[in-house]
Amino acid sequence: MKLKNILQATGVASVLVFSSCSKSFLDQTPYNSVALPVAIKNDADLNAAMNGVYGSLRAVSLYGRTLFVKGDLMSDNCFLTTANSGRYLTMNQYNMINTDGDANGVWANAYAAIKNANLVINSTLSGTDNISQLKAEAYAVRALMHFELVRNFATPYTVDPTKPGIPIVTAFDQNSLPARSTVKEVYNQIIADLAAAAANVKYTINNSMTFNSTGSTRTLNSSYITKYAISALQARVYQFMGDWTNAKNAALDVVNNGGFTLAASGSLGAYWASANPRTDKIETIFEVTSDANNNNGSDRLAGIYLPAAAPYSGAYGDVLANASLYNLYGATDARKNLITVGSRAGQVSAAYICRKYTSNTTDYDDTKVLRYADVLLILAEAYYNLGDITNANLTLNKVATQRDPLFAGWNDAGTQVLEDILVERRKELAFEGSRLFDLIRLQRTFTKVMDQDAPQNNLTVTPSNTKLLFPIPINETNVNPNITQNPGY
Repeated sequence: MKLKNILQATGVASVLVFSSCSKSFLDQTPYNSVALPVAIKNDADLNAAMNGVYGSLRAVSLYGRTLFVKGDLMSDNCFLTTANSGRYLTMNQYNMINTDGDANGVWANAYAAIKNANLVINSTLSGTDNISQLKAEAYAVRALMHFELVRNFATPYTVDPTKPGIPIVTAFDQNSLPARSTVKEVYNQIIADLAAAAANVKYTINNSMTFNSTGSTRTLNSSYITKYAISALQARVYQFMGDWTNAKNAALDVVNNGGFTLAASGSLGAYWASANPRTDKIETIFEVTSDANNNNGSDRLAGIYLPAAAPYSGAYGDVLANASLYNLYGATDARKNLITVGSRAGQVSAAYICRKYTSNTTDYDDTKVLRYADVLLILAEAYYNLGDITNANLTLNKVATQRDPLFAGWNDAGTQVLEDILVERRKELAFEGSRLFDLIRLQRTFTKVMDQDAPQNNLTVTPSNTKLLFPIPINETNVNPNITQNPGY
């Protein structure tokens, strides 16, 4: 499957050439634009191209904001306050149509990132550890973007893998009009790409690369995809497939060999407040990096949560946590301190404000894509589904008791263990875009708070709600006769 018409359909064909005017970026953390394939002549050029791949993930429609917001706003975690800036209205109300700008943004920017990754993957360079590592990173990004697309635009694998997925794009072809592969075919491609990434990866966090062509160096931190980021992503993908043996094995690779640790209870706030990529292997396995020169400004993720008042310049304060989420945390749970109880214009009841993203306007917040806590929770769920309740509880409590030192730990049996895992996932991964996808993959009905002051307006959302999936953008269906629309649009 190829790319050109997808880019035309979404109005982003210009991304093919935008980097020709990009200035020097050979020695930077991965912030800037992707190099043209004609410019990829050595390992430093390939590194520059990979920097562009990472930069494309920072788009507001991807990990810059929208992917995280959707996962919480369209779930039972958050709602849009009545005094809002007009952002994410259709997602909050489940009334998206095929011209929806947020859906189009995710589609366009994810395929642009795939296009950028393909430039690295399909480069003719080979033969060194540096080139192998860079191609491993690109394979992982291509897998990650296909994964985000298929879980946002297609039926969950665990529901029906034969349903239409999304187009698989592995190379550029200006004449291609790709159809939607099945969900299973898309996941097969994701697994194959992650296998290629695992086969090629050479380094982990804190390793350094020296580029033969320039002598410049690159010290690997959490803003790069390294060995155990690939394993963590494999665990997540297998979780969404319900392949619990492979999910367990991938998660155990991270747990047993990666060297990652959880932040101490007393330092969890400082962990989230830090705006720098990490080299200490505390929590963060992979994150998308911003800095003072490369960031989304007022469209940063923090701005959608923090109050539209000083000292949060440019913040909107549109999305609030609901009381049911806040009340899950025990009084001594460090995660409770990541939500502030305040007030919001137009709302009578307390406003529960997310503080995971601190809106540092000197270096800006990085957005965490893969964290060690999530890997542990995936492992706990894998143990549960494989019938190992003892290890399910032990692994679950590694997270639960670390966050709340006074919590005695979970010690349930049977199906209640899964409910405990889901509670911990909800508490631990709040505001990181996870909750909706847990509800979808497990086919759960939930209550969506629309207005905390008017509970009679709450919605009961069932798995059959067609608006849980994004529409295929009309720009795409208009120019590509081979692509079909999702039900309900």
